[in-house]
Amino acid sequence: MRSAGDRISAPETRVAGGAAGSGASSAARGTSAWGFILPVFLLSRLLFFAAGAVAVAALPGADPAGDPLNPPGFLSYWANWDGGWYSLVGAEGYGARDPESTAFFPLYPMLLSVGVRLGFGVTAWGIVLSLGFALAAMYFLYRIAEKLFDVRTARFATLALALFPTSFYLNSVYTEAPFLAFTTGCFWAAYVRRNFLLAGLLGLLAATTRNLGVLLVIPLFFEWWRLREGFGRKDVLDFLYIGLVPVGLFAYAGYLWARFGDPLVFARQQGDYWGRTLTSPDVTALAAWEAAVEGFDYITRPEMLFGGPYVGPSFAASNTMSLLFLAFLLVVIGVGAALLPPGLTLFAAFVVLLPVLTPSPSFPLMSMPRFALGTFPVFLVLGFLLARGGRFSLAWFLPSALLGVAMTALFVSWRWVA
Repeated sequence: MRSAGDRISAPETRVAGGAAGSGASSAARGTSAWGFILPVFLLSRLLFFAAGAVAVAALPGADPAGDPLNPPGFLSYWANWDGGWYSLVGAEGYGARDPESTAFFPLYPMLLSVGVRLGFGVTAWGIVLSLGFALAAMYFLYRIAEKLFDVRTARFATLALALFPTSFYLNSVYTEAPFLAFTTGCFWAAYVRRNFLLAGLLGLLAATTRNLGVLLVIPLFFEWWRLREGFGRKDVLDFLYIGLVPVGLFAYAGYLWARFGDPLVFARQQGDYWGRTLTSPDVTALAAWEAAVEGFDYITRPEMLFGGPYVGPSFAASNTMSLLFLAFLLVVIGVGAALLPPGLTLFAAFVVLLPVLTPSPSFPLMSMPRFALGTFPVFLVLGFLLARGGRFSLAWFLPSALLGVAMTALFVSWRWVA
């Protein structure tokens, strides 16, 4: 059974010569995809690594105050802020700083612990993991865009992701890279490969990486509905495979129940330790506007952002950037409603808007620029627009990359970004 969503899909054509011709065509497309993805991946990652190294050498380090976690060793500045939490849990387990450590979902720390047991430094191993996941995410994104639109759009979507201002997080000891790999891989498996078992398993991994991974049930259900041919055995099995996605969240909750007696302790820590509480969206919007106005002055005064030992200016400026990123995301998602399958539009909207319901007291939209990086449908829309934008494309990529370099410099010198 087909639905209206099929109108945005690339036509399904038969290749003359049958299966052999189809296999040759797939191999050619695969070679072409990697021939583009690998250079983009390598050059973009090198850009942010170089920016980080120069910033660490040239800028005075800020004092983050409090008790920041930061693992020792080479390239430790790529594990600042939340990266220190993931490194701590990966090296020592949740008991090192419980219960607040439970806010950090287990899959990435588990992978970090494997490297630690093999004798690798936690930061170096974390960077290797993130780079591998980032490469996978670019491949999956490329394939989705290629089928959804065309090769040109796939290339622009990959570039948009690689040079996005917060794309430097794909180099760091953060969950952005694995979450992006599992979410794009999940939809790729369902949409491109039509393999709902694989999609369900990748969705499970996404939900074990970050709680928002459970939202993948939305695009998977829409894709299942589009492809179903009735309610035969395969259709029923594919539907059941979608149910694998929340198993990742339930498994973590079960572990927490067994260890701490509270399956939702991870959610409670968002309020108890980080001050996030359920709040009306209109209250969040007003607080975000007021905080953004106060922080705007720091955006226009780089000497205060990058000079001196104080982290306060970067926190204030982040409120302005978070509101700008939210406005950008809402516009892109709105445009995407006319371009993307409805499941992807809803997925993107929920990933962006759910954090608005739980603001932090002083930073109402905290981490919004980073959350944008994990919202992969945004890059499908950007790819579509940039592929048809002519000179506008250059006007996007250059400022995007430069802003990314500036944000990298803030991050590695212990100034807050997202």
